[in-house]
Amino acid sequence: MTLTYSLDQNDFLEHQLFTASKSDRIKKKRIKTWLILSGSWLLFSFVFYQSHNTLLFYLFLAYTLITLLFYPFYQRRQYKNYYKKFIADTYKNRFGKTANIKFTELALETNDITGESKINLTQFENVTETANYFYLKMKTGGHLIIPKLKINNVDDVREELKSLCTKLSIDFITDLDWKWK
Repeated sequence: MTLTYSLDQNDFLEHQLFTASKSDRIKKKRIKTWLILSGSWLLFSFVFYQSHNTLLFYLFLAYTLITLLFYPFYQRRQYKNYYKKFIADTYKNRFGKTANIKFTELALETNDITGESKINLTQFENVTETANYFYLKMKTGGHLIIPKLKINNVDDVREELKSLCTKLSIDFITDLDWKWK
């Protein structure tokens, strides 16, 4: 089976956000930042409460509540904007360029603007299906991105990937409800 498609900026962005959402390190960092910021406002609030400065106590208490409620939304937008800029700088020459993936018995052969490569099937760690993409994760940490909207035979590709997972005894993860959170 051979697939031919091109990736655009949004495809790379979705991939970066997907990878970030699955990273334990990034999840912990986001929670830590949120809690430190909220805790700092609460600490200031407590200091002003102790000094009987009611106006500043309520002001910093309000900052604490606003941060607890709304900072995760702000943080999501910040991460997304950061990745947009990163992708625009890093992958700008790859947008709209045709890529080919050929499934063979022992390897996946890829051909795109960067060159040709042959990836041994044993180097794949898992395959994840989201609503719009298939992500083939390699043991080295990279991913192959297959956008569902840009290929004709999605069901055939899904079956090919599932049989590949069975053959290699790796996980086929279905995460159709994934969204950047």
